[in-house]
Amino acid sequence: MARHSLEQALVLTTRQAGEDNRIATMLSPERGVFEAMLYGGRKSRLRSMVSPWHSGKIWLYSDQSRSSNKITDFEPLNFHPSLRENLYKNMAASLVTELIIKTKAAGENKRTWVLMCGFLDGLELSEEDECKKGLVRFLWRYLEVMGERPDFSCCGECGESIAGTKAWFLEKENAFVCSQCHDESMECMFICKEAMEYLSAAAIDTGKTARNMPLSKEAENQLRKLLFRLISSIVDLKSLGAGVGIL
Repeated sequence: MARHSLEQALVLTTRQAGEDNRIATMLSPERGVFEAMLYGGRKSRLRSMVSPWHSGKIWLYSDQSRSSNKITDFEPLNFHPSLRENLYKNMAASLVTELIIKTKAAGENKRTWVLMCGFLDGLELSEEDECKKGLVRFLWRYLEVMGERPDFSCCGECGESIAGTKAWFLEKENAFVCSQCHDESMECMFICKEAMEYLSAAAIDTGKTARNMPLSKEAENQLRKLLFRLISSIVDLKSLGAGVGIL
């Protein structure tokens, strides 16, 4: 059965398919991550419209018997030009894009759609320092969407609250422990009070609030290392290896 549809969609990536055509990998709140064929050569109007990190209305022709989709029209409503002009923003957007594609939006299409669109809009509007904190917030929140975020509210050993205090992260247990339960023999990562406070805020506050929170270099570096370990333990990302500097 074939049908035409009009949906919201965000272009994640495009790749060449033959001499004149492209395959677009997209994200929508209904379908999640999916692919659609874009026909037309370099002079095609749609070719310039269907570009990474553009989002808007998409008209699709879907052939369910062949499990194929064809883009018949696209009206981009949100553009993010600075993501191509700024190296850090480009690397951050590429990292998050690859993560969403490889995890298939974690099976949470609507939540991932809202999170991703908000992240890209935040990147576009923010200075580079704010973008770094925005990336931390996105990854921390997406870990929760995937069901992989460690409990940061209480000690994994004694169960006592660690909200707003320093802690140690045990990678093997995927848990934080408090000062009383920490032992020098443990293979763990120290997370300072400031970094723990940021994780608490990033989990509930708006992107703008999280981006504007002050964060020292020490806390920022600890969060980067923590998120690098958490993400790399779940999925192998090419962008993560190439862009370790952004984490």
